[in-house]
Amino acid sequence: MRIEEKNGLKLLRFDAFPAWQPGVRERRGVEAAVSTRAGGVSAGCFAGLNLGAGNGDCSETVAKNLSLFCAALGADPGKLSSMRQRHTANVSVIEEGGGPPLDNVDALVTAAVGVPLLALSADCALTVFYDRQRQALAVAHSGWRGALLNIYSSVLNVMRLRFGTVPEDVTAGVSPMISSGHYPVGEDFLEKFRAFYPGEDGLKFITLRDGRHHFSLRGLLKHQLAVLGVERYEFMHMCTFSEKELFYSWRRDGKAAGRFGLMAMIKKAPAAPF
Repeated sequence: MRIEEKNGLKLLRFDAFPAWQPGVRERRGVEAAVSTRAGGVSAGCFAGLNLGAGNGDCSETVAKNLSLFCAALGADPGKLSSMRQRHTANVSVIEEGGGPPLDNVDALVTAAVGVPLLALSADCALTVFYDRQRQALAVAHSGWRGALLNIYSSVLNVMRLRFGTVPEDVTAGVSPMISSGHYPVGEDFLEKFRAFYPGEDGLKFITLRDGRHHFSLRGLLKHQLAVLGVERYEFMHMCTFSEKELFYSWRRDGKAAGRFGLMAMIKKAPAAPF
C-alpha cells in the first residue's frame, strides 16, 4: 500500500496494480484507489470527503466530494457507476456507466474502458478484482452478511460467465476495514455464522476476548480468496474504527458516520515511447 496526496485528498493505492500491463495489445491498466476523509467539503460530523448520500449530509456536498474523487483518478463523473448497497451478494454488469446508483446491488463488473466503478463503506471491506488477461474489472462491498453469502464467489462467477475469467488471472485489492478487536458479536451473529461455518472450520475467524466473541472479517475474506483460487491479493491492514482521522466508522460513530469509497476504472495507458 502507498499513500498519495492529490488535489488536497489523501488516497490509498494498492501496490498490486501497475499502471499498465505489458504484452497486451492495447496496453490497458487499472486505476484503483481508496479514499480517506482527508480533504473534501463536508462539515460537522461528516467533515471531510464524505461520499455517502442519504445519511444526513447535504446531497450537493456529497456530489462535490464525488467529483473531487473522480478528478483525482482522472475519471469522468458522468460515467460513474455506483450502488445502493444492501448487504447482498447481488452483482450487476455495467456496459456504459452513468445514471443513478443501482439498488439492491453490492458488486459491479465491467470490461468498458473509462467507466469508474464505486463501492462505499463505513467499516465493511471494499474489494477490487482485475483480470489482467481479459481486462475485466469488478468492485464489491462486503460486511459480514456479504461474506457469509460469499459475494467474492458471486463476483468471480459473473466474471467467468461474461468474460471467461479464471481465478489465477485475477488480482484483488482489499480496503481497510474494521479489525476483529473492535468487532464484538453476539449470539444472534454466532448462530448465523455457525450455519455457514460449522464446527472447527469457523473457529479460526472467531476469538474470545474479555468474555466477548470477536469476528475477523479480514480473516474470512482471505480464506475465501484462497478457496476460490485467487493467489494474488493485497489487504490494506488498517482499522477503520481505530483510524478516526482517516476513516468513517459506523460502529464507532453510528448514524453520524459518513462513507469512504473504493473507485476503480480500466484505463488505456499511453503508448510507450520508441
